[in-house]
Amino acid sequence: MNEPWRDYLRLGLNHHLLFPASFESIEVHRHSLPEVLSYPEFEVIDMFLANDAKIGMEEAELVISSTREPIYNCPLMIGPARNPHSPDPAIRRDTLEEVIAHLLRAHEIGARKAVIASGVNPGEALFAEQTAYFVDYVIALCQAVPGMEVLIEPFDRSIGKNLLIGSTMEAADVVRRVQERGQPNSGLLIDMGHIPLMGETFAGALQAAKPYVRHIHLGSCVMSNPANPLYGDMHPPWGYEDGENDVPELIEFLRQLFEIGYLGGESKPTVTLEMRPYPDMSERQSVDIFLGKLDEAWRAL
Repeated sequence: MNEPWRDYLRLGLNHHLLFPASFESIEVHRHSLPEVLSYPEFEVIDMFLANDAKIGMEEAELVISSTREPIYNCPLMIGPARNPHSPDPAIRRDTLEEVIAHLLRAHEIGARKAVIASGVNPGEALFAEQTAYFVDYVIALCQAVPGMEVLIEPFDRSIGKNLLIGSTMEAADVVRRVQERGQPNSGLLIDMGHIPLMGETFAGALQAAKPYVRHIHLGSCVMSNPANPLYGDMHPPWGYEDGENDVPELIEFLRQLFEIGYLGGESKPTVTLEMRPYPDMSERQSVDIFLGKLDEAWRAL
């Protein structure tokens, strides 16, 4: 590919995976966000606001004053009292209220896309019933923020998160059902690093998602070595020991994005790097390697 990737996409960086300690520490979250916003190579930031009113407001002001487009990543609802498709209506209600609060925060910082996921996989016997609950949940979220795209991220049901949704085909079917019930602002986020965990191919997953894909995450996973500290859905960097994805896989994934028309159209869609730093390297050094591998893959197209 002779033209630069900037002519085809708007590149993003995931804040909380580059600084994974930010999941547990509000102070890490607070102090690392300005660094990610300062990286000049990126037009987009995948993020969430700290769950503290004062710090969250400070972070919101930083994002609003930056030139970055925020894509809000809602936290997973997989705790004992949080499940969007629980058989307990009180748990479903409380989960819905919490995620709507996140979506309203996303709206305040100008996000046009927000990412959600299903809850814990209840098993095959309850799949149909709980998928119906999940469809109702997504519809309610879409109704709460009609000007925002609510994107479902499919996860594995194996060694990683083990969530209800599920295969890419099932995620696409949920979006179809939501849209048929009058909510066009629903879609899919497809994560390159989740596809091997779901036992799918890049071509198969992206073809299934084709009508609904609205955002992309680039990354990897570890499947072959249970002793690896990043085994499962832990977002290792490209080329990490025992990892599934590196430059050859990135080349194929990008080719499939062109094949389904996500890349190469009239608009420049969003694509985000979602990986942890390399061991014994700084976040900035790791980002430089991510960008170098993206450049290498792009040249090979």
